[in-house]
Amino acid sequence: MKAFKLNYLLLVTAVYFLLLPPILLAKTPLHYVNFTAEELKNIQGHYSTVYGYLHIRVKGKSVNTRYDGKYIQLLKKSDGHFYARYKFLWIFPISIGKMSFTLKKTAKGKIQIVMHENNRHKVVAQKFVATPIPAAWKKRLGIYKATRLKGHSDIKKIRLAIQNGVLVSFSNNLNSPYPLIAKSNTQLVSPSAGHNYDRSIKISIAKQAIILEFDNNKIKLTKSN
Repeated sequence: MKAFKLNYLLLVTAVYFLLLPPILLAKTPLHYVNFTAEELKNIQGHYSTVYGYLHIRVKGKSVNTRYDGKYIQLLKKSDGHFYARYKFLWIFPISIGKMSFTLKKTAKGKIQIVMHENNRHKVVAQKFVATPIPAAWKKRLGIYKATRLKGHSDIKKIRLAIQNGVLVSFSNNLNSPYPLIAKSNTQLVSPSAGHNYDRSIKISIAKQAIILEFDNNKIKLTKSN
């Protein structure tokens, strides 16, 4: 009888230690937490992204933006990452894929957004400072027909507009604009989305047309009626 009790005790002990590692290693379910004051300060602002222009707003402890006509909330979870979701019909919250995001500050002090998906990590956006738009560019707002003079650009139409105090351009029939910074009446800069440099666009005016020169491309813009 004593031998049976001893064997039973040894069996229970062995099972306990076999099951203990998985229990200890089990992931704690993620839950929502508040952004820190530093994160709120860093995240708000204008971004150049690989998908176009993004303006992230902070209201109280709420972080949101708009993209492609959708109102998107950014929510932080206990893993330190933040997740995007939008409201279908403005009522039903829907998470956007399995991707998550984190903020990163470069050695030069630039704020970047890093996307994490399927163990892959990629910089997809970089914050930039909006500058005053010269009066000359405000007069140039509108829709233009684009004619390629040199290079391989497939741009057929461009619309220049202002969003949130930022000069933006819509190419062809895309709904997502790309940000532009007017350095002068004859120079535009496309802010970097995380690369080491901004793209410079040289401007010249010829017979009521705007000539753009960038990346070995030359395009003539003619105002549409």
